This record gives sequence, structure tokens and C-alpha cells, in this order.
Amino acid sequence: MYQNVPISERVQKIRAMYRSTKPKIDISRYRLVTEFYMDNPQLPGVLKRAKNLRNLFENMPTPVRDHELIVGHPGEEFRCSALYPEHSFFWFLNEIDTFPTRGTDPYDLDPEDKEYILKTGDFWLKNATCAAIDEVFPEEYYRDVLGNGVLNFGPKNNSGSPIGHYCGNFWTVVDKGMGAVLEEIRAKKKEMLEKGLQGDEGRSFQFYRAEETVVEGIIIYTKRYAAECARQAAVCADPQRKAELEQMADSLNWIMEKPCRTYWEALQACFLYQLGLLLDSQPHGISYGRLDQYVGKYAERDLAEGRLTQAQAQELTDMFILKVAEINKCWSEGATKSGPGYTSGQLITLGGVDRDGNDATNAATYMILQSSARLKLHNPPLALRLHDGTPDELWEAGIETTKQVGGVPCFEWDDIAMEALMRRGIPLEDARNYCLIGCVEPCVCGCDFANSGGDGNNAYTILPAALWCAINNGCNPFSFPPRADGKKNEKITGVPCGYLKDMTSMQQVLDAYAAQMDYFTKWQVSMINCYEYLYSMNNPLPLLSATMTGCLESGKDVLWGGAKYNGAGNSSIGHGTVADSLNIIDQVCFRDKIATPAELYDALMNNWEGYEDLRQYIVGRCSHFGNNDPEADKYLKFVADTYSEGITRGISPRGCHWTAGCWPVTLNVVMGMFCEATPDGRKRGQPLSDGISPVQGMDKNGPFATINSILKFDQANYANGTLCNMKFHPTALQGAEGDKKLRAVMETYFKGGGMELQINVVSAKMLREAQEKPKDYEDLVVRIAGFSAYFVEVYKEAQDDLIRRTEMAV
Repeated sequence: MYQNVPISERVQKIRAMYRSTKPKIDISRYRLVTEFYMDNPQLPGVLKRAKNLRNLFENMPTPVRDHELIVGHPGEEFRCSALYPEHSFFWFLNEIDTFPTRGTDPYDLDPEDKEYILKTGDFWLKNATCAAIDEVFPEEYYRDVLGNGVLNFGPKNNSGSPIGHYCGNFWTVVDKGMGAVLEEIRAKKKEMLEKGLQGDEGRSFQFYRAEETVVEGIIIYTKRYAAECARQAAVCADPQRKAELEQMADSLNWIMEKPCRTYWEALQACFLYQLGLLLDSQPHGISYGRLDQYVGKYAERDLAEGRLTQAQAQELTDMFILKVAEINKCWSEGATKSGPGYTSGQLITLGGVDRDGNDATNAATYMILQSSARLKLHNPPLALRLHDGTPDELWEAGIETTKQVGGVPCFEWDDIAMEALMRRGIPLEDARNYCLIGCVEPCVCGCDFANSGGDGNNAYTILPAALWCAINNGCNPFSFPPRADGKKNEKITGVPCGYLKDMTSMQQVLDAYAAQMDYFTKWQVSMINCYEYLYSMNNPLPLLSATMTGCLESGKDVLWGGAKYNGAGNSSIGHGTVADSLNIIDQVCFRDKIATPAELYDALMNNWEGYEDLRQYIVGRCSHFGNNDPEADKYLKFVADTYSEGITRGISPRGCHWTAGCWPVTLNVVMGMFCEATPDGRKRGQPLSDGISPVQGMDKNGPFATINSILKFDQANYANGTLCNMKFHPTALQGAEGDKKLRAVMETYFKGGGMELQINVVSAKMLREAQEKPKDYEDLVVRIAGFSAYFVEVYKEAQDDLIRRTEMAV
């Protein structure tokens, strides 16, 4: 049986501090960025972003705390959040008085910092990217399409987060060193000037200038931390701590510029490089990728040669994981509803195969899992890649960890994820080197600008709202805020195609839905492409581009299409809700003729009032997706294929086709609040289905029946990732025998064509007790969606949604 190893006293103290510290907004970055932008209006996009980042590297605080072995902070404060006003700031100014007291993810803010923000904040109302985006979006969208409920674009609500969801090239930093990158950049500049700048090479030359600026900057940044460690060592009276600080100073003077020499150095270099990416952009799905592959060989060499004991290596791993957990991202209160629990999306991928197809498990794989299991942290999220050659010990370690830490890790099956990437045009050798980014999106480490989050709001496609347009002549009747007279919205924002009450066949319903999906996926692609166009000019990503394979070779930023591989991803919400709704329309109106289309339409328009008997019949006696019923399950395939075919016809500004995904975070709860009643018996405002799972509580025939239903569509067509939640009662999976049962469920799903699976082993009874007595369950971690969180830190509607999920036994 897999066992956890003891936690060192130092790590216990750090974890206690982490759990007891209320996050705080730190304005160090805000102040530097504001003053730089005010002082440098003349700089063009790529140089402005590079010099802005260089300014941060040279002037951000470099605190080194007494307990630390891994250093790096986005500000002065422990567990703080930096601010990113250059993307969007009106929301922050609107909410500045409520951050300390809001219900979800509160932050403290010092009065003097608040005063400075209020004095300077108006500058960003016209100079943030958000303001420019409103100018470039087509006015036809706001005139003809706004209010459809299918797409989530609206005036002044874009760019709260920048383009994100990618993984940097950590191998370059760890194995090569940024000094070698700097030499390559300078050689490119010299060659271009000697030949003369021809055609559009002036743009490439500015790109190389920007890259030189940021690479020099991050080396300076690392050496500034070295200087602080040396300063503290010089006055330290504790011999043990003095030796640690001297070692840290030596390492920090070496790494980043040169290849790493030890496991400690590899972890430190990875953290500071990631912090540099976050300072440039922000924590928006920027993921670590295959951390065990970057650092594992250093760990094994240090252990073999006696530089580290197993306990020392584990302590370093624990401290690295705690450092990652410390990073926060301050969202608007509305945005916290989609990702509550101070999540930052810095996903770490473990396991899998190497470029030759051999199992890649190493010592770091197990130590990182140990850190998560023992420390019971919801951040950082972990993903464990599985394949036919995964060692039994790793299966056991992964299952035990996910049982102990609420869905950490999630599990990804290599065959399906790699097939999805190959359908994007990525060769097998590179596809084997994939990681998951953001929530569950496959991406090749270090050479693939997948941009799987779409625009800064993630640009979800809300499928049940499209269904409403299909059955209501192109109009979503939901009115927000509700009209005083109680009337429905009557604006046609979709394709006029008639009303359900007048339809005489199921094919008419399906054709109407397909027409809406074709229409709205075109608009989705159009809007995000406009968004990316603006970002490519105003907000290039110079540090990422300095390391991403393909960019230095092509002389292009990642946002200009410079990466070796390019992607563009969208996600969708409500597959199960729409699949069930279509099945119910067919079953009730056309197959069994329990009600006429007009009666069902009237029931929906009245939120089932006056039709409770019909609703109860639908919920209790009709077949539903998730129970291995072919008649019900066929509609999941229709829904999945209609969306993926529509979105993948789109082409991004970087020339790649858009990819389909299904991972709702907790927006299935939020967007359900803005969706009318649906034919599956769901009432107005109730949550939509989550991920590709069945409607909450409607899969009643056990896990294998649910699996068979979900596998009705080809998940490899969803190159932007799928998310499948399952919840088991703890008594069903106790001990080693329980691990074997869960592995059997997982292998059945994966070998049948499943891509991703995430598991909660928790009872509804325990969750209800946690709602009543939160102090007794402060460390209870649960899988919410593409992330986990401490259950008591999640808002009640999302807690209730988790409780409603079917509780399975094996």
C-alpha cells in the first residue's frame, strides 16, 4: 500500500502560514507599470512590453524570507496578488471598496495603496487593452448579436485576463541557460544588420531587440535575488541558515544564465522563469508542463551521488510546491464564480512517455505526488499522464493521492490526448511530449502556443442558450436583469428558424439547433480573432517568445505566429443538458407523444409553472443520457459533433484551425443562472451539466453505464480537452481493494476512448456537514471542475452543484 512520508518541521510551519494567511493585494507591480506606461507613451507594442518587463525585473522587490529555500515573489507580501492594469482595470476600480469583505476570494488592501490606485486608476480607463478592444470589435455584434446568451462578449467586460493558457520552454532554462539564448539573439541582430534590413525584417529586428531586453532582464532579476541572499548570509548568526543562504546566493548567481547543476537549482530556475512569465502577463492558465521531466534527472543524480538524502530532496520538493501555491491572481468578484478558491491555473503534468514512447516516470514524479498528498494543497493542480506502460506503483500513488486530495491529480490517457494533437498536425514524436495547461487542455511543452483559453474571458460557448434560440425563432428569452413587467426578451440574436410549438418532426429541431451552432461558432471565432489581432500589436509576450521553439528562428513573437506549432482553443458548456433536452423533446413530443410540442414550449416559457406533473414525468420516468441507453446517448454525439464541427472550421490569425473543448470551470453554475428552463426538467436559473458528464444526479445505473454513455462521441476531436467528473462514496473505495476497483473503472474509460477523468472520493453527507460546520473541514479539498479547491472556500451554489452529482459505488 502506498504510504506518505513524514513532513519536515520547516515545511509544516510554512504550510500553516499558508493556510492561515489571508491573501493581500500588493501594488509593487501596479506602481512600476503605471509609472512606466505614463512615462513612455511613444514606445510601440513589442518594445513597450519588453522594456516594461525589464523595468519590473530591475525594480520589483526581492524579499527572501527566513524559511525559504526557493525564492521569488510577485510583491512584498506573503501569498499576495499582483495587479495587471494594462489589460483591464475598470472592474477593479468598481470593486475596490469590497475586496476585503466579499464572499468569494477576499483580499486585503492597505489604505495607502488604495489611495495611490484611486489617484492613478483613471489613466487605465483609456489606456488599458480593454478600452481598445471595445473599439475593434464589430459594431454589428453589439447591434445584432449581443444578448444571445451563447457568447459572453459585452462592452467593457473583455480582457479581465489577457491571452493565456500556454506552457513555456523550461528545458531551455534548465538545461541550456538563458546566456546561450542571449548569444543567439545577439548573433541574429548582428547578422541582420550586416545584411541590411530587407522587406519586413524591420519588424523582426525590433523583435530581437525586445528579446535581448527581457533575457538580460531576467538574468539581472535572478542575480538581484542572489545579492539579497548574500546580504542576509553576511549578517546571519545561525550557522545552518548562513550556509543555506550562501548556497542560495551561489546558485542564483549561476542559474538562469547557465545550465543548472543540481536538483535544487533546477527547481529554483523553473520557479523564477515561471514567475517572469507571470510578471509579464498574469496567472491565467500559464502552466508548468512536465515538471518531473525538467528536474527528474537532476534529482536522481543528486540522490545517487549523495548530494541529497531522500528527506532533503522531498523537503525541497515540498517547498517548491508551497511556493507555487503561494501565487495568487486577483479576479473580479464575478470572475471568482468561475474559479473560486484562489486558483491560479499553474498546472503541473507528471508521468507519461518520453519522445521515444518509453515510460518517463522518475524520482521527481513520486516526490511531487507526495508533496500534494501530504500537504493537502489544492494548488498547484496536478495532472497525471497514464498509458499502457505506466508502472503499477505510479497507478497506486496517483489513485491514493486523488483520494486524499480531492481530485488532485486528474488523469489523462496518453493515446487519446496524443491522437487529438496529431489531428492538429503535430507529429507523434512531439505529441508524446504533451502536457495539460489551464484546466485540462493538451499542449506540447515548449514549442506549442496553444492559446487554449481563447480570449481573456475564455470565450465559452453556452450550448443550452443556443438550444433556446433553436426552439424560439432565434431568440433567447432570458432577460437580464429581469424586466419589471416580467416579460421575456424578444430580440432575435440568432437564426430565425421557427418555434418548437410549430415544429412537426425531430429533424426540424435538430436542423434548427445545427443552424444556431453554425451561426454562433462563426461569431465566436470572429470575436476572438479580433481580440487576438489587437493583442498581437499591443501585448506581445517577449519572455515566452525568447524561449518558445520557433520564435527566435522565425523572428516572430508567439502572438505573431512564431512558435513551431500554433493552436487556438474554445470551450463549451452544457453538453449533457442539451443532449438530455433533445432526447426529451424527441421522446415526449414525437416518440411517445406524452405532450405536444406546443405544450412543452409553453411549459418552458412558464418555467414549468402549471406543468409540474409533466416535469416530474420527464425527470422520473423518461430515459436520460448517462445510463447506457442508445436512444438517449445518441444525442450526446450529435451535440458534441455539431459544436466541434462548427468551431474547428474557424481559422485563427496565426493560421491554425480552432479546436473544440469542454471544460466549464464552475461556469455551468454561473451560466445556469442566466438560462431559461430546459426540456430536461431543469428550472430557470439552475446549474447546467458540468463537462461531458451527465446531468447531475441523472446517471443512475453505475459508473460503467455512465462511461459507456460518455464514450459515444470521439473525444480525440476535442483537441482543446474534455473534462469528465465522477464522484464515489468513500466506503466503495477503501484500501488496496478500493484502489483496484477504481483503476478498473479508469482503465475501462480510457481504453474505450476517454481522454481525461477526475475523481472525488467524498460523500454528500460529509459535504453537507462541511457546509454546516466549516471550521471542522477547513482542509477538505474537492475537485470542482478543471481545478480543485478547499470546499469551505467555494461559494454555496457551487458547493450544492457538487453535492448534487451522482454518488457512485463499484
